[in-house]
Amino acid sequence: MLAGGGADDTGVLTSAFGCYRLDLPPASWVDLAAAASAVQDAEAALATGDFARAKDEAGVANALLREPFLPGEEGEWVKRKRRELDELRTRALDVLADAHLQSGAPREAVKWAKETVALEPFRETGYRRLMEAHIGAGNPAEALRVYERCRRLFAEELGAYPSPETESVDRSLLEAPSGRIEAATAREEERAETGTIAGPRGRAPRRDGRKQATLAAAALVIAGVVAAILTVVTRGGSTPEVRPNSVVRLDPDTMKVTQVVSIGDAPDLVLAAGGFLWITSHVLRDTPSGALRNAGDRVLTRVDPSTGKAIVVGGGLAPCGLAADPSGDVWVANCYPTAGSHDNVVRIDAKTLNFRRTWPVPGGDGFFRGLAYGGGSLWVSETFGGIIPTPDILTEIDPQTGVRQTIHLASAATGLAWSEGYGDLWINDFYPGSVTRLHAATGAMKTVEGVATNPAFAVVDGDFVWVGDWSAPQVVRLRAIGPARPRPITLPPRSFGFVGVWNIAAGAGDIWATTPRDGALWRIDPKTNAVTRVNFLYIPTGVTADDVWVTVREK
Repeated sequence: MLAGGGADDTGVLTSAFGCYRLDLPPASWVDLAAAASAVQDAEAALATGDFARAKDEAGVANALLREPFLPGEEGEWVKRKRRELDELRTRALDVLADAHLQSGAPREAVKWAKETVALEPFRETGYRRLMEAHIGAGNPAEALRVYERCRRLFAEELGAYPSPETESVDRSLLEAPSGRIEAATAREEERAETGTIAGPRGRAPRRDGRKQATLAAAALVIAGVVAAILTVVTRGGSTPEVRPNSVVRLDPDTMKVTQVVSIGDAPDLVLAAGGFLWITSHVLRDTPSGALRNAGDRVLTRVDPSTGKAIVVGGGLAPCGLAADPSGDVWVANCYPTAGSHDNVVRIDAKTLNFRRTWPVPGGDGFFRGLAYGGGSLWVSETFGGIIPTPDILTEIDPQTGVRQTIHLASAATGLAWSEGYGDLWINDFYPGSVTRLHAATGAMKTVEGVATNPAFAVVDGDFVWVGDWSAPQVVRLRAIGPARPRPITLPPRSFGFVGVWNIAAGAGDIWATTPRDGALWRIDPKTNAVTRVNFLYIPTGVTADDVWVTVREK
């Protein structure tokens, strides 16, 4: 290798007594040695207040140490070296967080502190640094959520509690005399309620005249504001052509189409997990069906975004719900999977497509089943939408053993959403129009009445829950902790007749919802409640928003 690069390899690699020795030429550069040196330089620069150099050196070290050491090798010395390199990278991330925080860039500090916590989840200093960064960014409520996550992890995994140093940061927030957490929340809700008009991104807000405000005040409080109307271009230049029965990738800033992958007939639910997209077909519908469609085309499709390759997953699946496993695998709920077989939930290996776990669940004649993973459990609602009334129960499953626990509800559930920050499961009560919050640790339930006409889907984004209304063009915002205080946000339709929200997602800094009967995808700014309509030539059904992907059906 050295000779191929123009260097003399004589005597570079020698052996004696069963060992090898590597003697590199004086001008050689070794990435790991450079990373270690950069970490030392970064720490020295931080100590002297040279924040620019500290960021540069720590950034170099972090970039060099991101990739795994000798992937595929599992020798003891390899594991030991990986631990050493992880510690080096942790030190680099600490410098990046501290340098940004001390130089007045707390939002950047949050980013790097989060990486530290992800790399070393049992290292308390990482949580304290992340809490301090959130406080510096003016988000004390987020700091409290970080402490709660730390406390729960330590209690569940170690049977211990955070140290007094970490608790003191939490206590200082709770005892803050200024009431800054409540004030920040109040300001956010005030902006949502006053009807402040937000124009397209980057423009300053404007206000309506007194007469217009008087006539439209109620509508603004309930509806939010249409910020802009965009149309997805189907062809032209290098933009991919949007085709019916496909999944479409959008740039979240420009709303331009960046990728289109054709899939089977009538796609709807779409989930991102394990680096792939998982898409169901013939699940969602808003017209009476009388019975569940089971014509052999209700399939699960895996799409690789990097190649655009779509594969129909075999094994007799008949999907009616999807959920991501923390490992990157996907859980699939099956309704009438094959003739004579029982309804079940299946864990599918994201890469190999092997069935890793299959657990039976109560059956039914509906076409949709709520499914969520959270708190170490799999949560499964009953099948919904058939002729036989849906039982008012929820099933909690241990994903490793299949042990089931039945939880009785006040009414039949549809969609489920897990709140990681608070350990709550949010349950849509379709017919009563309510939403129920179940605290997993205690089993306590609290129902929020009058949320929507028919709440069907929900998504949790930080301290808020967003609920789609199946029977009306609106999304409702609720607080994830404390009083829910529902805030309806209208998605002004262009069509007459029945228009409702089929799917909802959070990501790319916004909330996303589809109204298929109106041919639109909606982007909702969670800070202002301003809405942007994105028109589609075909019928947009499902949406996921780690990257923004939308499933579209033929008209």
